[in-house]
Amino acid sequence: MPLVLLRGGSRDGESTTVDEHVERLLAASEAPGLIDIYEASDEVAHVAGNDEAAIVFLFVGQEPVTDTSATHLHMPHTRGYS
Repeated sequence: MPLVLLRGGSRDGESTTVDEHVERLLAASEAPGLIDIYEASDEVAHVAGNDEAAIVFLFVGQEPVTDTSATHLHMPHTRGYS
């Protein structure tokens, strides 16, 4: 599963893994009633703590959450404490 880095939007700087075929990611937004839309780019970046390069997914806009089933959303992970 490829590592991806999100750029822009509410999830800027967050990373996650996705299935190989994923080119568009829907993520929970900080804006009430909206979801952030990210699309794969040709860019790669290093993410601290990972050996492999991450595919950069760029923020391309927002959509109302009512247009999308909740089963298609990527929910953010709770950040741990060091």
